[in-house]
Amino acid sequence: MNEELYITFENYFNNEMSQEEKLEFENQLQNDADIQQKFEIYKDTNQFLETKFSSETMAFKNNLDAISKEHFSEKAANKTKVIAFKPWQYAVAASVAVLFGMWFYMQNSIPQYGDYSNPETAMFVERSVGDANLKEAQNAFNAKDYKKAATSFEKVTDLKNPELQYFYAISLIETDNYAKSETLLNNIKSGTSVYKEKATWYLALSNLKQKKLEDCKIYLKQISADAEDYDKAQELLKDLD
Repeated sequence: MNEELYITFENYFNNEMSQEEKLEFENQLQNDADIQQKFEIYKDTNQFLETKFSSETMAFKNNLDAISKEHFSEKAANKTKVIAFKPWQYAVAASVAVLFGMWFYMQNSIPQYGDYSNPETAMFVERSVGDANLKEAQNAFNAKDYKKAATSFEKVTDLKNPELQYFYAISLIETDNYAKSETLLNNIKSGTSVYKEKATWYLALSNLKQKKLEDCKIYLKQISADAEDYDKAQELLKDLD
């Protein structure tokens, strides 16, 4: 992330934009997936820093933010000028570099969905038996072609079986269709099938992928000690704390 984008996030987060600037930025968030993802990571990192570091460290961060904003505003206003740095400005630049380094470190330290999602092989259709759409969904899922798998599941007439709902839900998470996925998973979670605990695990992972870390923790804490994914759930909880 470059410095100007970081400062834009800071201005928006701290309500330091004009109404016009705010609307323009929000429009960018809606239409640019890359900026939206970076902003979500920035918010998570900012929250982590505020939680984990002392008030003195946060005061230092805020002071650097103020100085860096002043510096980059001057740079924007004098694009055609060559600005000679004074010694103290090099110190500020170095401090800002340290801050950005911390930001990137914290960004990389946040647990990722891909680190924990490792779905089992789908085996709900025998080679020579069953609905053609289900066989296609199974094959696509096992090939990690989740978009094709989701499309094939949608063509299946009867999806009441918790096992089918479970694999369909994972395909939906992988293709960022969170609302529909979580409806299916909550339906499984409220039932009594062997996929009840697995559904809770993937509800947690769905929220992790969306950077909804507090909601992720809520589901992780609901996984029972005898569940297959309990140890992974405890590991993820520890990484989130």
